[in-house]
Amino acid sequence: MKRNKVKRILSTATAMVLTTTTLAGGMTAAASEGGAAVPAFEDIEFPDSMPESPTLAEDDYYDYDDMSVHYDLSFETYNYGTTVPDDDPIKAWLEKKYNVTLSFETVASSDQETFLSTAFAGGDVPDVVTLSSKEMGFTLGGQGLLVDGKDMYPYMPQTQKFVTKTLLQYSTMEDGTIPFVTKYAIQDGDIWNLAIRQDWLDNLGMEMPTTEEELLEYAKACTFNDPDGNGQDDTYFMLGAGGGSGFGMLDGFSTAYGNPNYTVGEDGKLSAPMLNGTRKQTLEFINKLCSEGVLPVDWYSIEWEQAKSYTLNDKIGMVRYPAGNLYQEYVTFQGNDASKAANWTFLPSMPFENGKGGAGGNPGVLLAIPKSNVEGDDGKLMRICHILDAMVYGGEAYFQTIQGGGLDVYPDYDGDVREYKEDGRSYCYVSHEHPGFNGTYGTDNLALAPWQNFGLTSKWMDEYAESEEAQPRVDAINNSNAALAKMDRWENTALFYTLPVEIQPNLNEFVAAQEYKFATGERSFDEWDTYVNEWLDQGGRENIKAVAEQLGCELPDGIE
Repeated sequence: MKRNKVKRILSTATAMVLTTTTLAGGMTAAASEGGAAVPAFEDIEFPDSMPESPTLAEDDYYDYDDMSVHYDLSFETYNYGTTVPDDDPIKAWLEKKYNVTLSFETVASSDQETFLSTAFAGGDVPDVVTLSSKEMGFTLGGQGLLVDGKDMYPYMPQTQKFVTKTLLQYSTMEDGTIPFVTKYAIQDGDIWNLAIRQDWLDNLGMEMPTTEEELLEYAKACTFNDPDGNGQDDTYFMLGAGGGSGFGMLDGFSTAYGNPNYTVGEDGKLSAPMLNGTRKQTLEFINKLCSEGVLPVDWYSIEWEQAKSYTLNDKIGMVRYPAGNLYQEYVTFQGNDASKAANWTFLPSMPFENGKGGAGGNPGVLLAIPKSNVEGDDGKLMRICHILDAMVYGGEAYFQTIQGGGLDVYPDYDGDVREYKEDGRSYCYVSHEHPGFNGTYGTDNLALAPWQNFGLTSKWMDEYAESEEAQPRVDAINNSNAALAKMDRWENTALFYTLPVEIQPNLNEFVAAQEYKFATGERSFDEWDTYVNEWLDQGGRENIKAVAEQLGCELPDGIE
């Protein structure tokens, strides 16, 4: 394999215009001569959605920081649960790069609340803390213990690109204080989507389905028209693989008719999927699949691992899967013939009139700075924000600090490929010769240092083909992930509410049992209103009231 040094292709995008030097919290920062000034928080244009093509940080982003001044900084983290060694090479690289002396304190996530309470009470808290929950941040912020994010974001121009208006709303308290900053959303939904057998479409003379009707026609053709041409009646459209407790892959259609989460309607009232028709429509579609006989007999009961045999042995025409897993598992099973990857294509959009992709997962790492640690020292605040921002995707330190450390960290090593591409995607291929595989951190996580949750993302990271033979599989994965990142998706309103925990086990069990009956025809949709009332009595009403209170909206009509 050709050994490549880090390649950084500078963005040609116009840099953000920064005009104001006075910050929201009263702090000021003078720009370096010829460099960019620091904006007021109110002047920052946070995006509506995550970028499709993230750009690299510009050279003058951090001209506000006087790098001649040395700082001793302490970072707390909880992600990996191991202590950063004193001779950590990435730690050494950061210290030299940013003129700091770093120390790290690792705390188990289960001990976060106790650790922070003790640390703040004793006045000995690290300069940067990672919060395991929004509630923890709001509690500490409400006590006035944390730097307002309005005083951090102006110094974090790269991070600004990834903090959507939704995430900003998520992290803002009722009094307008922002007690922590979010890095970027970890959008798990971006890698899970519906994939279709392209070779079956070709064999059947059909086009990619773009409507519900076309999808149903394909479903029937998968089952009854011998799409694999073997002359046997042994293929099906899809299966659930929920292990008898849910719809599994078939729940990929839950976004076909509306947002599957609770939302606030234009009338200011709570809109619930069980009441607004979206869940009923989803079940009606699954019922159509059952009625048409396009699902195998064990579609509901089969476990995920067992269900893979249908996919790998060419017995089903659609799956809901992460692209990397699908192509890797399928190609491996097919005798490592990478050309077989062409058999599967991910749908570019939901084939329903009002369908969208699923919302993203969670807001990622929550970072906070104790106010007492930087009071009267604007320079220290700037340096902390500078380091954290530079480690965000596309920042100058990102490619050096992820996946065990880059080629600048190990100057005598040239085995990795760490490349930023013009379309905003990147390679981070870590070879088995990487020094991090010597056992310093362990081999299971590619030598990730325990505090590297500040920077890592796989959202825009392409796989690297180690050989020409592997290229078709890698291309399929990369092209699919890039397309999925651009899919129109529902807003993740679930960020703004938490369902009452004590209600959910019994309610979920009840829902699973009843929805299976509707799907299979055991229960008629003429009984839907009766079922909704049953659901309300089983705990749904409490859910609705709790969510409405958290979202600060009115209850739906008929709910008291």
